Amino acid sequence: MTFFILGSQQELCKAELKAVLTGPVALVYESDGVVVVESDALNASQLQDRLGGVVKIGSLIGELKQWDPESAAGLIAMHAQDAAGKNKISFGLSVYDLGDPALARALGKEVDALGQEIKKQLKTAGRPVRYVKAREPRLSSAVIETNGLLASGGEYVLLAAQGKILIGQTETIQDFRAWERRDFGRPARDAKSGMLPPKLARMMINLSGIDPQGATLLDPFCGSGTVLMEAALMGFAHVIGNDVSQAAVRDTKQNLDWLSKTFPLEFPALALHTASAVDRALLINTPTDVIVTEVYLGPPRSRPLGENENKKIEQELLALYASSFVALKPLLKPTGRAVVAFPAFKKADTSWERLPLTSMLTKLGYRVESQFLYHRADQLVGRDILVLTH
Repeated sequence: MTFFILGSQQELCKAELKAVLTGPVALVYESDGVVVVESDALNASQLQDRLGGVVKIGSLIGELKQWDPESAAGLIAMHAQDAAGKNKISFGLSVYDLGDPALARALGKEVDALGQEIKKQLKTAGRPVRYVKAREPRLSSAVIETNGLLASGGEYVLLAAQGKILIGQTETIQDFRAWERRDFGRPARDAKSGMLPPKLARMMINLSGIDPQGATLLDPFCGSGTVLMEAALMGFAHVIGNDVSQAAVRDTKQNLDWLSKTFPLEFPALALHTASAVDRALLINTPTDVIVTEVYLGPPRSRPLGENENKKIEQELLALYASSFVALKPLLKPTGRAVVAFPAFKKADTSWERLPLTSMLTKLGYRVESQFLYHRADQLVGRDILVLTH
């Protein structure tokens, strides 16, 4: 069985994972932060490269009906002692809740003692041993990468399920350096206008469920090109960008040029346009399999949404969106999907005001297949992400 450790936007992460997994896959366990599936055809490395919301992927190596530190240590030591690479065996431990939070908390208190027991057993192999631990009962990708755990001993996870403890070994972790480089290292960044995070752009593309090979993606409001960059890395055959701002299109081109020189990829066929509305004549020879985009989120905000603001914002933004999505509908193949980030506004009571998008889009001939709220704790404007079909 294969386990997936999810990022912070857990509902969205699960939806992305389920959209990408294909073939005969059986969901065995599921909690807020962990998904375990059974399949004979999963490639952990390929999946880790594809997914934006999965932090770690690994395989289960055993289970315990009740907590037995000696048995757990013996099982982990047996796997860690055969580690290739460095002479020193370096290993670490993480604990995750898989449906039993009380058990997870209890295991978190036991993890250091378990680490010392594993270290004691490993010393009999005649190799130097190092137990890597952090302040929290789980290791970050940065700690795992910095200490070279996957190449020299391993990270082992304890998954606290109802009535059992599953033990797994991590096989891959998210390439946090590559994500940070695309986010902060690209040459054209416009923080004032707001920027779609690369991970979220990747997750939105994956939510469409489309196979990138041979497919065409359109971002009609491309900004500085984050969606187009991720689509290029994923192997889309055709990538089309459009924006009303000439400066935005210049930024997109600059970022895509940088991407092609910085990351190894076979670059897709690319078309960039500047228009106030998407001109169907520009795209008539390139039917669109998927539209992935972030619309205008409204002016920057310095305070939560007031009680009397919502109607005014609704009227202004919905009118703008309606005209755009009337123009976009003919550009999408009958079997295609659109994944769109609309705004959501934090209110004074910390709840979120979401626009009545479903009624508007239904009138335009779209069907809302699913909907997710994406936000960080410090944000006043979040993203209401909708997956649309005809």
